[in-house]
Amino acid sequence: MFDSGGEAFRITGPAEETDGLGEIAAPVGGTADSRAPGTSSLSRERPNPSGRRRAQVVVLLPALNEGPAIGAVMDRIPVDRMRTRGYDVRVWVVDGQSTDATMDIARARGASTFVQSGTGKGNGVRQALAEILANPTRPLSWGDRYFVMLDADGTYPADAIPRFVEALESGEEVVLGSRLCGSIADGAISDLNRLGNRLLSALASLLYRVPVTDVCTGMWAFREDALQRFGLVAEGFDLEADLFASACERGIRMRELPIAYDRRIGEPKLVPLRTGLSIAWRLLMRRLNRPSTELRRIPPAAARREETA
Repeated sequence: MFDSGGEAFRITGPAEETDGLGEIAAPVGGTADSRAPGTSSLSRERPNPSGRRRAQVVVLLPALNEGPAIGAVMDRIPVDRMRTRGYDVRVWVVDGQSTDATMDIARARGASTFVQSGTGKGNGVRQALAEILANPTRPLSWGDRYFVMLDADGTYPADAIPRFVEALESGEEVVLGSRLCGSIADGAISDLNRLGNRLLSALASLLYRVPVTDVCTGMWAFREDALQRFGLVAEGFDLEADLFASACERGIRMRELPIAYDRRIGEPKLVPLRTGLSIAWRLLMRRLNRPSTELRRIPPAAARREETA
């Protein structure tokens, strides 16, 4: 358990983003339905001018009918800048069975895709993580693997990914972006949602004795070894509460970074009151009942994954 004074969980750094834009990354992993080699220049290995030991960054974009937004989100990921620093950046779109152009846009930009079985953000992320963690693709001579997750609706700053990775490299095991300590665009969060976020964060801080300002944030980063220790059970929008509770239960070092939060592109999908109750229930149930320390696995045939070459 963390120190109640918050030493293991602190808020640092400016909210503004300074990293430039770049091409979208090559994917990670691979199964049937892969594209033929050479179909995208994004899949080619890049030089490592930094001379540092390579590390791999896996970007997860949970999405459900985010066709209007996902292209802009992927374009903001500063892949070229990160590659010059020695990172191999891979992008996965975790799809909740979209019926619009989300998947076409993601694939056209060179992303790997994972189509979940069943419904719910929590289900999709758990399934994708179980598959990716079980199938590492980086060479053994490389360094660590870092995971960064953010919503694909245009609200979270994809160009802030390098700051999250740098925090992990400095020794943190989990990093989350705080909207309430950063900047929020006009109309991005309703007064009701803002109040709900503060109340849920206060509840999380009370239950787990770990101060947190934005437990509902949709932008997180993890070291791979930390993820391997999680025992996730969330099925829907209670995923973030599940992540926070898992980290607290296992004494994992966490840090908040202030972030800029923008208005979403497209229609919202969550129902505030119902979602808030689900998050509160997850926080309470995790506090009372600690689950298995292993990520739940699904049968390999239950979901579809695809990668570019």
